Amino acid sequence: MTFNIRQLDNLTYEEVEPILEDYINDAILEFVQSPEGEAYTEDHPQGGSWIGSFIELAYLYDGYTLPRMTRGNVQSLMEHTLPRKITIFDPTEAEDAIPELVAFWQFLKREYQLRSAGAIVKYLESLAPQFPSIMCDPTRGGFAKAFLVMGHQAGFDMTTQEGVQAFQEQYNASLKSENADPTMTALQNMIQGMVPSSSSTSSIPSRSKSQGMGMPKTTPARKTARKQTRRKRK
Repeated sequence: MTFNIRQLDNLTYEEVEPILEDYINDAILEFVQSPEGEAYTEDHPQGGSWIGSFIELAYLYDGYTLPRMTRGNVQSLMEHTLPRKITIFDPTEAEDAIPELVAFWQFLKREYQLRSAGAIVKYLESLAPQFPSIMCDPTRGGFAKAFLVMGHQAGFDMTTQEGVQAFQEQYNASLKSENADPTMTALQNMIQGMVPSSSSTSSIPSRSKSQGMGMPKTTPARKTARKQTRRKRK
């Protein structure tokens, strides 16, 4: 069955939610079977995760669908939504994002003649040098991302519950110390810029698991289970 790129247009959030995962997988499948996708996956056989995250977060948090996206929409998504919702600890983890999305939008431009596709491709190409550092910038992600990134920089394994709890204990202890660690001071200063001063020195609540760790890898050319984002867009 031919992929219907306009399937999500004019639907409500409640109508989109149960079909979004299949829509994303179908979009990736059609891409990897295209000339642009074949060329890209020849060197990146495990690609697809950035396309999936792009489509999913664009709709769930900003209400954007592929056919209606403008260059400005994509700029907002790449420079604000993705850094806020996906946490990575090493810039190299984002190095394949722009090549993958450029190839995807080149495919959309040729196959569907989307009006803004050309401008989007040019924007993505211009963003390539800065994007890995943007994704690792803790100030773009709010308190949770700042906490995870600063913990990683302090040498804790923030991909495990044990690492998160250990850094939480060190952070909470630093609040009571007269000689605070520089990393803790930096985190406290960052938090003060994100939350009201009355709560900026409060202990970090316990978490059942680290949050915002990004999307799972999606293997091209076959449908796989994807992590669902359950927040409704406002």
